[in-house]
Amino acid sequence: MTERFMTAISRCLDWANEADPPPLLRVDALVLLLRAHEDAGAHDPGDWTVDDVHEVAALLTEREEPPEHLRDTWLSWCDHLVSCGGLLSTESPRRLRTAIEQVDLTPGAPTAPEPEPLADAAAPLLERLGYGETGEPALLLPFVPAPLRELDVRAGAVDTLHRAAGLAAWVDPDRLLRPDTDHDDLCATDTAQAAEALGTTPRDVRFLFTVARSAGLLRTTYLHVLPGPAAHAWADERPGAAADAWADALTTMAAIPGPAPFLLLTELFLSGRAHTPAELVHACGPGAVPGPEPAEQHVHRVLRTLAGLDAVQEVANGRYRISALGDHCAARRLRASGVEVPEAPSVTALDAEAFLGVLEEVRPVDVEALLDRWITGQPSPETAARTLVNAGLPPIGADAGTFVRTVAERPWADVVLALTAECPLKGTAELAR
Repeated sequence: MTERFMTAISRCLDWANEADPPPLLRVDALVLLLRAHEDAGAHDPGDWTVDDVHEVAALLTEREEPPEHLRDTWLSWCDHLVSCGGLLSTESPRRLRTAIEQVDLTPGAPTAPEPEPLADAAAPLLERLGYGETGEPALLLPFVPAPLRELDVRAGAVDTLHRAAGLAAWVDPDRLLRPDTDHDDLCATDTAQAAEALGTTPRDVRFLFTVARSAGLLRTTYLHVLPGPAAHAWADERPGAAADAWADALTTMAAIPGPAPFLLLTELFLSGRAHTPAELVHACGPGAVPGPEPAEQHVHRVLRTLAGLDAVQEVANGRYRISALGDHCAARRLRASGVEVPEAPSVTALDAEAFLGVLEEVRPVDVEALLDRWITGQPSPETAARTLVNAGLPPIGADAGTFVRTVAERPWADVVLALTAECPLKGTAELAR
């Protein structure tokens, strides 16, 4: 068992030893439970949903005889995660505990029907990542992440997330959840008071509550709603905290049913190019577009929504490309799924020849950002321009003197590209425009 699992078990035992009254907890049952959770595809012992409960139960009931006190141990593990803030998913703790209480653990018992699979909808993405029929992953081009402080500023400027953060601040230190339901929500009185305090409607407060929950700005127990880990990290001005909250809440903020927002964002991330809605339809497999809406129309609607949340940007001729925040979200989600996402190396210390070699290996959308960073890191803009020409970057009309003088006066990536004759570098950069 990995060190991460051993640490998780140790923390649970420490919690159990201090709890009053002490919970019923068997180490052998807990080890079996967490192993089954990992076998079901979990990447962290604290990441549980109701679907996970049924998948783990299906694995456990394949055994001839489960260990003694398995369900009690499972409930104690749930109580531990909820009380210590260790439940990583945005699943309702009340729904999760109810599922554990009710799931059939009888050996050989039929399991609950599995949720509608998304494999068909995500088939193009799974194929690209090497999880399809061929099993041959495509080469992922390295991307250039924006500085975390810049991402935080952009995330905080998104109105929906900003208002969700305001709701989390209003909740601090805690509020009661609505009773007699397994749906996490503020009670009616607090919803009305929050609406008045935030200058909005109770309906909007309920939406902002779901956004804040998915962002980690709020977390719930069985009875209370509390500020979540993202709220504390944001308040402490931890670099990347606002950007992480934005990324975790993106699909909730988009409020579009189905997997198309994630699939389209990931396609734009992996290609690093600007695309029209028609060119992106292929990224959505069967079932990704809900209802009778034409596929291209749905894709266009999703892209407009994502643009309003600063996840993508509309460029010329009705094309869309991913934004810096969109990059952050896509990379974060892919890595959470176990996909290795490469990053471009630092270029400021590279000579011109090595730098141009790096530019030929990154996504089109990153070419201008890397050019700007490299030029800024050179002794002078004039030196940067001369070394680029000497390294083989062809100026228009082979006029090196004009190229050097112009770049020295305006040391920007778009100027360099405008003065560059046809070459792979310029052609690649234009794919992002």
